[in-house]
Amino acid sequence: MNPNYITYTAFALVCLLLLTLPFVPAFREWLRPTDFAALPISANYTTDIDHFARRLHADVSAKLGLGEPTGYEDFEFVDDPDWAAGTELDWGKAEKRLIARSSITSPLPIHSAQPVYVQGSLRAGAESVFPALYATGDIDLGEHSTVRDWAHADGVLRMGPRSVALRRVSAGSAIELGNEAWFERLNAPTLRFGAQPSPVQPTADAVQTPASYADLPGAVQQTPLLYLIRGDCALPAGSIYQGSLVVTGFLTIGAATTIVGDIKAREGVSIGHRASVQGAVTCEKRVYVYKEASAWGPVVSESDILIGASALVGLPEAPTTVTARNIIVEDGVVVHGTLWAREIGMVKQA
Repeated sequence: MNPNYITYTAFALVCLLLLTLPFVPAFREWLRPTDFAALPISANYTTDIDHFARRLHADVSAKLGLGEPTGYEDFEFVDDPDWAAGTELDWGKAEKRLIARSSITSPLPIHSAQPVYVQGSLRAGAESVFPALYATGDIDLGEHSTVRDWAHADGVLRMGPRSVALRRVSAGSAIELGNEAWFERLNAPTLRFGAQPSPVQPTADAVQTPASYADLPGAVQQTPLLYLIRGDCALPAGSIYQGSLVVTGFLTIGAATTIVGDIKAREGVSIGHRASVQGAVTCEKRVYVYKEASAWGPVVSESDILIGASALVGLPEAPTTVTARNIIVEDGVVVHGTLWAREIGMVKQA
């Protein structure tokens, strides 16, 4: 036999083997499938604000025989202590997650080392501390309280002044944070901040004059309802504009001026007293929403957002999103939807 033929044949077989090896795992998976379930998603990466709440609710339902098994049904049950008799539960030493089968009302602080699930409402005194908390009713925590990881109430969730709401906090009805409270990510149909009542913001009472972006210095029409201005731009007070505006500099919206459209600016946005943007606000730098102003949202900044006293963001029938690196909201602010401070969020007393 020709030696060259043997050499070529061996070379061809080696090449064929090398080309085939990468397909062996796929062929084995095709013969005997093992990856037939949804891939797990790390809780640290999921974007659902109520991810942890839904997981705990599913585990509790399984424990109570009300849902499908999850494999994580290890809990302890707690009862409402007789606070009047001076009896307290030492939840700080709990080794398992806790289930309360009725509402809990405590004039004293509650400290828990484990997540707590309450079938009903929970009211706890000042300086209460929870790693995680779920209530099928309302949650009411006194001042200086802390939620270290997440909390959810099917009803209203309240935290008193100088409290800390870390990570994710959500509610089925509303979230109310007192002055000087700190937060990261909040979601509810209505978010209320501070101690002052927050009336629904009406349209500016001042007489508004119809205006056109075309009359602004340097305005360039991009489409029938979109204009571009290079550099800074100031919209006069008491005007109403139809359409969207893009500004490469700083955009100043005068008091009691309404924009029926979206705005986008590179160097910053200032929405004056009682002004209104009936659309999205997008900015690379700081956004200032002054006292009693409103924005239908979303409001997005790559830097910071300041929302002045009694300002309104979003609508009850159209929840929106406010997101920035740092967010400061003043007394009386109302937001409908999600508020996400990627680094620091604070309620500032006006």
